[in-house]
Amino acid sequence: MRARRSMQEIARDIENAKVSQMIYPLMQIADIKALDVDIAHGGMEQRRIHMLSRELLPEIGYKKPVCIHTPLLCSLQGPKTKMSSSKPETMIRVDEAPEEIKRRINNAYCPPEIRGNPIIEICKYLIFPRCDKFEIRRPDRYGGDIEFHTYKELEDAYISNKLHPVDLKNAVSEKLIEMLEPIREA
Repeated sequence: MRARRSMQEIARDIENAKVSQMIYPLMQIADIKALDVDIAHGGMEQRRIHMLSRELLPEIGYKKPVCIHTPLLCSLQGPKTKMSSSKPETMIRVDEAPEEIKRRINNAYCPPEIRGNPIIEICKYLIFPRCDKFEIRRPDRYGGDIEFHTYKELEDAYISNKLHPVDLKNAVSEKLIEMLEPIREA
């Protein structure tokens, strides 16, 4: 039953699944064994497959992996588009050039609400867990610089229209460039 559930992210119609969709979870489990990993890291969509690995690997004499799952961020193009490495406009790679980060963030979907907003999700899941404050620089005529010390402060300012999407995008691109600098340098 767990094997069947692990296919749900891959094959929407399990009754008519292709062979490749049926063996995909098992191939991922085989990778965990072949790579001799202690920790299997993936998005929440991998959880069922990872739980299957924790069940099956000990049955055949291998250790259970520790599984860590992270939230999936919205595509930069909005919630109706899936983030994909084959569609660069939907995502930012960790080794992305600063100019490209700016371009992609500036072109990103950023509605006036929180739900389904990739720029807000970047703040919630990437910026605030790593920073004590998030500064947004803007001209005095638009309210001047503003600092946020919690994600909730930023969210409240955004939904009450005290923070414009363009100002948020500019600050997010600058912060991402700064955060990813050590990776680009490596």
